[in-house]
Amino acid sequence: MASLRPIKPLNLPGIAPADLGDEKPSLEWIAPTALLVDATYQRDLSERSMRLIKRMVGEFAWNRMKPPIVVKTGPASLHIIDGQHTAIAAATLRIPEIPVFIVNAAEVDERARAFVGHNTDRVTVSSFDIYRALLASGDPDAQDVDNVCRRAGVRIRIISPSSAIAEGDTAAIGVVRSLVKRRGVMRARKVLQCLVKARRKPIAASEIIAVDRIICEQHPDVDLDALTAAIVIEGSAGIAKAVANAKLNRQPQWQCIMDQWLARLVRGGGHET
Repeated sequence: MASLRPIKPLNLPGIAPADLGDEKPSLEWIAPTALLVDATYQRDLSERSMRLIKRMVGEFAWNRMKPPIVVKTGPASLHIIDGQHTAIAAATLRIPEIPVFIVNAAEVDERARAFVGHNTDRVTVSSFDIYRALLASGDPDAQDVDNVCRRAGVRIRIISPSSAIAEGDTAAIGVVRSLVKRRGVMRARKVLQCLVKARRKPIAASEIIAVDRIICEQHPDVDLDALTAAIVIEGSAGIAKAVANAKLNRQPQWQCIMDQWLARLVRGGGHET
């Protein structure tokens, strides 16, 4: 229970509290096909919208659903302010009724401002938070990532400019997850172990991709000890040089880092020349 955090009011000096008003919103169960979308301020369905709706239809669960926010514009007219994708998915699934949150917004401009607020007044969930949630849920892919990182000596964490960074630390959760999914746990661990043994801190996404391309594509028979030695000799200065070259030549950073490490291998790996 130590990980539970209660909700508490904050002391916010200098912030004038908003007027809460007297009219409270209500929650009602409504047929999704009874809801309307005002094209005056609502976007039409894009390719991204269609992908989202398809995913919702294929993975629908009540415990993942957020009730659409709607406003009554007449005795039997409900306009969606936020949540049209949810409503369309529910209609596609032939769900007879869904819960909707009915708020007060009498004028179109007020509804438009509410639409903007719902789509901007939110904190984007980071890839790190999503990974932690998947791991807590017992997701097998997230567990594979956790096992690979622990065995390789990698610690996935949020890194800020003031962070104390240790060897093996990385914030590149998206790249690590992709690596494990594409290469499997054994080869992914080899990639990460190479960078840990090279004492990289923090391990950047471009470094992971560079080692991945060397081990899994360019030179699958590479001597891992020699590659590790090459990375150690090049060090942070070598990576900074490669990053500068990437910017100058408009190339991916991982490409220039890989080329630099491979050049060091050709020159003799673990020996200065």
